[in-house]
Amino acid sequence: MKHINFFIILLISNLNYSQDIDGKIIINSELINQTNKSVFTSLEKSISNFINLNSWTDNVLSDFEKIDLNLLITITNYSNNNFIANFEFQSLRPVFNSTYQTPIFNFVEKNFQFEYTEFEPLFYNENQFQSNLVSLLSFYINIISGIDSDSYLLDSGKVFYNKSQDILNLANQSTGKSWGTDDSGGRINKYWLIENLNSSNSKEFKKMLYNYHVNGLDLMHEDIIVSKRNISNSIKSLDRMNRRVPNSILLKIFFETKSDEIVDVFSSGPDFNTDIIYSQLNKIAPFFSNKWNNFR
Repeated sequence: MKHINFFIILLISNLNYSQDIDGKIIINSELINQTNKSVFTSLEKSISNFINLNSWTDNVLSDFEKIDLNLLITITNYSNNNFIANFEFQSLRPVFNSTYQTPIFNFVEKNFQFEYTEFEPLFYNENQFQSNLVSLLSFYINIISGIDSDSYLLDSGKVFYNKSQDILNLANQSTGKSWGTDDSGGRINKYWLIENLNSSNSKEFKKMLYNYHVNGLDLMHEDIIVSKRNISNSIKSLDRMNRRVPNSILLKIFFETKSDEIVDVFSSGPDFNTDIIYSQLNKIAPFFSNKWNNFR
């Protein structure tokens, strides 16, 4: 997204929010030296049907109300129906009175192991472990639904986080494979992700999600300066959490998801004094200092 276009695309189109999924799935099997790729085509279709044809909430939603989910699955190893793959999740939600969609969650699940047989359908039962693949997809769909919900209504994502916790517990009891505390990147993994989301230490993070979106981006069509100020204040509110829980996985994921957008907000449109937010960002997220320099 070019900086110059950020405020241009915040135009006019009434959009309602939602918590259901419109998933676009891509399987990348280029690393696998195999002539017959039909199993990967089958896998892509099974995952797409699983995500898009299941009802993940009790709501009846139109297409434009659904959460947009992009899922890139890169197969790194395959033999006899056993897979190892990286799952790259990206979800977006609409900005009110706008054609712009804001990224909500970007995360890569690395080196995940699962079994899949060609043409195998995937079924979800929240009370029973079905397979490693079903558990992974269901886990992240609920994480994404929870974060999306929290970006519209304070503390509304808890029901989804609880489901993700139950999925993780069942998977750990049933297989343990790829579900432990040190899988896929030390403390940057799904175990610690749900642990942090369900912790009382996440209250500032969830309040920030709400204020950043509802009182920030969603008000851009009314007053850009007020929206910038609210976004700035919402980010500054993370300082207490950062002091209490330094290097939190929640802050890491948030800034990896939002850093480009934050730069766009403060480098485009009407002038806004960025001295304070620049200093705060370098304190909370110094690993993105090169990006923050773009609006200095």
